[in-house]
Amino acid sequence: MAKKSSKIALTYFITIIVTFIVIGGLGYLLLQYLQNPAEDKTEEITISPMDGQQGYVPEAGNNVSTLFIFDSEKRLSGTCFMLVRTLATERKLVLMPLPADTAAEADGAENSLYEFYRLGGAQKAVKAAENCTGTKIDYYMKLNNESFSTLVSIFGGIDVNIPYNLIYTNPDTGEETIYREGSVYADSSNLRKILTYPLYTAGEEYRAKILGVTAADLINDNVVSSFSSHVDDYFSTVINSSVETNFTAYDYEEHSDALKYIAESNERIAQLVTVTGAYNENNFFELDGNFVRAIPEWLGLNNYEE
Repeated sequence: MAKKSSKIALTYFITIIVTFIVIGGLGYLLLQYLQNPAEDKTEEITISPMDGQQGYVPEAGNNVSTLFIFDSEKRLSGTCFMLVRTLATERKLVLMPLPADTAAEADGAENSLYEFYRLGGAQKAVKAAENCTGTKIDYYMKLNNESFSTLVSIFGGIDVNIPYNLIYTNPDTGEETIYREGSVYADSSNLRKILTYPLYTAGEEYRAKILGVTAADLINDNVVSSFSSHVDDYFSTVINSSVETNFTAYDYEEHSDALKYIAESNERIAQLVTVTGAYNENNFFELDGNFVRAIPEWLGLNNYEE
């Protein structure tokens, strides 16, 4: 009986020891887990409002050219032409104003850019501008006084340096233009009068320069990074005004991210290119040959395969 009792006691003792080891081991593992939980393999991602654009990189296909036409009145000095290159891959806009009396060709005929527009509309003006600049133009956007006012109001206004007194009475409308030499704050109404003033002493070439300088300043002084968050609304406002264009809603969807990408830049995004040339025997402003050959470089056409 003594041996049997000893075996039972030994077995009981071993069982207790094993139980303590198992329970203690499990307790230790549980304590370690509570103190050092397993690493979560799921990476936490914090999305800020700008994250979508920060990861966006435009392609060469987002670099497009648009001919802007401002038709304020049915006269040469009442119409403005500007070629705008959206150079998304370099995060900038290249502005190239063209004098309304620029010599051009289209469909075998020779005339001024304005006359091609007057006789054949925006699409004929695009052909003429393509031929005189030697570049392909993807889109056009024609603004009248209403849509021009809508577009300028998006930016607010701009300080314009008036080179000398501008005094003019429109014979058709009776509207007066009176601006003294010096700095003038121009909203859409004032800017319209300044851009369509017909008596600049240096003619249409100088009026085109005024257009380029004011457009570049209007963009550079008013487009800040927060501008990009409103681009959709701005586009909707302009496109629903009395504007004529071949830039469709589908085109906007394709290029909207590129436009926002440019607007988010902290740099001055508008770059002005001033045309050079001379008046020919027909009193048309003929673009200088060397300037025309340099246009692809100005517009970034040589940098990317398109």
